[in-house]
Amino acid sequence: MSSVFDSKQFNENLFFPRPDPLPGPPDCEEIYVQVDENVSVHCRKHPAPQARLSLLFFHGNGEVVSDYDDIVQAFTALGMEMTVCDYRGYGKSGGTPSLRNSLEDARTIYQYLKDNAILRSPVCVMGRSLGAASAIELCSRFSEISACIIESGYADPIPLVERRGLRIDQTTPEEDALFNNSLKIKNVHCPLLIMHGEDDFLILPKEANLNYTQAGSKSKTLEILEGVGHNDMMMAENGGYFSAMRRFLESLSQGNRQ
Repeated sequence: MSSVFDSKQFNENLFFPRPDPLPGPPDCEEIYVQVDENVSVHCRKHPAPQARLSLLFFHGNGEVVSDYDDIVQAFTALGMEMTVCDYRGYGKSGGTPSLRNSLEDARTIYQYLKDNAILRSPVCVMGRSLGAASAIELCSRFSEISACIIESGYADPIPLVERRGLRIDQTTPEEDALFNNSLKIKNVHCPLLIMHGEDDFLILPKEANLNYTQAGSKSKTLEILEGVGHNDMMMAENGGYFSAMRRFLESLSQGNRQ
């Protein structure tokens, strides 16, 4: 059965890919994961041999892998070895993006990185904005993932396209189970951090609250950061963004010692 979520109109209203001609830093590792016939998705690993965990990061809409080259050191300072992933059609990746293939590709990418020891245990998966869907998809399916971080993530994809004029009146239970983050997050049981800007008018804080309430994790934290919106989270006062992440990572270490 055809789904509106697979339609060209839906996905052209949701995704805003852009190319990425920039070379990576000299010490990075460029990875291309084949996700379909003649289609590969680009990921970039920033090696950090002393890191305590691997961070698999799915970026936001309109972003590309190289947008994180200059800030990866802040994540490394928290003890994370960061691997940033594009989507089809973004950066150096082939193909055309859709919400369905972004979820399927996330599974393929994770399995490839794990099987080839590119990700070292423990693994934390993080998704920003659009990337929340990929992160929740993985953490709902792979119980060995140790932690999940959602930044500025949406609960339901429909409002994202409705504000651009595409109206969706009805969805099926099967569509909701696959595409609705607030339903799927019930199956996320690893420790969870949700961060959201108090002044986010693109994806409202109430969506973060819904995801938090619905999450199946026994250990979960919601951080609503004051004075920031959707695209300036790292500018939160008093280093609030990285402080929240640091507290979360410390709680993981404490949990492992208990």
